[in-house]
Amino acid sequence: MKYPFFKSFLVLLFFTTQLSRPDAQTVIDWNLLADVKFNQKYADELGITYDEAVFGKWVMPFDGKEVRITGFMIPLDGMGFSWVLSRNPNSSCFFCGGAGPETVIELRLKPSAIKKYKLDERRTFKGILKLNRENMDHLTYMLMEAEPVGE
Repeated sequence: MKYPFFKSFLVLLFFTTQLSRPDAQTVIDWNLLADVKFNQKYADELGITYDEAVFGKWVMPFDGKEVRITGFMIPLDGMGFSWVLSRNPNSSCFFCGGAGPETVIELRLKPSAIKKYKLDERRTFKGILKLNRENMDHLTYMLMEAEPVGE
């Protein structure tokens, strides 16, 4: 091409329009979610010690943002209605294989996304990332309004 400026302008224009689309999500990976540490905290009302999440500067900006992430499907209940997305397959996931709590995301599925998935099925989901600091009833990371991508 005779006009290199024009080619650069077209590339810049393409990326600008893609990033400003209202349906665009940020693709995140499991390395980003490793930016968390845990402090032991005592819950007087329950009489137990639990791990309170302290999120790092790299993951904090994604709290409340729409993101996309790929992982392995693992059921949380016998009926297969509650799921987590895991960095690792079931045999080496947080629940079975000793990986850390930062390697799973609780999927809070949209009603239209509730269905039977297969164990260890590799899927990409989009939703609103929630960083859970204190609620012991939920995982460290939650993907709210989650739905599969590419169906």
